[in-house]
Amino acid sequence: MRSQGSKLLKALDRELRQRNIPHGMISWRYLSTDDPKIAAHRQIFWNALPRLPRPLYLVLETILWLKWAGLLGWLALFRTLRLYGNTLRDERGISISRQFFRLVRISIGVCMPPGDAYRFGLVEQPDRLWNYVSDSHIAGFHKWRNNRQAMSPMLISLLANKAATTDLLLSCGIPMAPILATVSITGDFDFLDALEKHEHLFCKSRSGNRGLGAFECWHKGQAIGGRMFEGDALPDQDAVIGAWKALLQRDYGLVQPALQNHPQLAQLVPDGRAITVRCITRRNGQDIAILCATLEIPIERKPSDKRETYVILSVDAEGGMIQPLSGNALPLAETRGRQKEMFAELDAQLPLPDWQALIQHSLSAHEQFSDFWAIAWDWVLTPSGPILLEGNNGFGASLPQILTGGFLEEL
Repeated sequence: MRSQGSKLLKALDRELRQRNIPHGMISWRYLSTDDPKIAAHRQIFWNALPRLPRPLYLVLETILWLKWAGLLGWLALFRTLRLYGNTLRDERGISISRQFFRLVRISIGVCMPPGDAYRFGLVEQPDRLWNYVSDSHIAGFHKWRNNRQAMSPMLISLLANKAATTDLLLSCGIPMAPILATVSITGDFDFLDALEKHEHLFCKSRSGNRGLGAFECWHKGQAIGGRMFEGDALPDQDAVIGAWKALLQRDYGLVQPALQNHPQLAQLVPDGRAITVRCITRRNGQDIAILCATLEIPIERKPSDKRETYVILSVDAEGGMIQPLSGNALPLAETRGRQKEMFAELDAQLPLPDWQALIQHSLSAHEQFSDFWAIAWDWVLTPSGPILLEGNNGFGASLPQILTGGFLEEL
């Protein structure tokens, strides 16, 4: 009993220190509404931390709301208004003062982060607010959306275990990134020997939790180096070994050969980092369908970047053709420039290689996990065909909603 209470207190402390905003949107409309979208947001709010007793959860959310509405939300509002305000005024004719008052209503009033308000076009069309789910509230959304039908606990554990998922999907004929070894902190795996043998490795945790601790490393001649998933350099053997040991402190470590990009794409990343395709599949009644697809291209990291930076382009799911991002997104000028440059380097007349195979494999993979409402599948297009890295149910909400509309529009 004491142990359980200690875990609850640690969870509360972690949430209070790491979060600045409540786990869902907050509104007086929750008290009485017939609107299914507002009712859905109410359920998202309650599903964010289901293991926490409701009285404690309400205390936590009250404190987070006071932090957000009292100070931190205002700081975020003014910072975001400085970033996007002039662009929206110049391009779409909405004055700074009008933007400010709409942001107060949206961000301070119901706790939708101001960056998402711009990304989703809500500063222009605030009446569409309840159609969208912020990344700050996405955990509760995925729990609520998956729980709308009975979920198998075994499938939840299986998808979270990247090694077990690889074994299952390989048995179904889906091409997966091979796992050379699954290593525990007490194992006797010779990491340097594996690196010398394979020359270029990618290492991640068995749970694959948001890429935390993941890194790639290489052995070229006498030199050993690498790069963290977030983009930080591992300049020598000691740094690589340190990253490996830190990974094993988190979880079992998975060791995989690094994958090569298809020749059609390889020139986009001269240093050989993997270009990924994210294909999100969703349950649509009794069928599985494609929600959206994107091409994610790593670019050179600047000193001011806190982590790896990507240029993201939309992909037509039906034909595999690259497209500029559309929708209500209001990207910064620098982001627009990067997208335009990368789009110009691609042959826009050619579909991505082996596209239909990637789509069919993604649909087949979701059939093995059909309880989930949606899964994001991360692929690398290699010279020998598409190779699946992993599938994730807890994917971010912003980009899919920019491309396809709010997750709650269909309600």
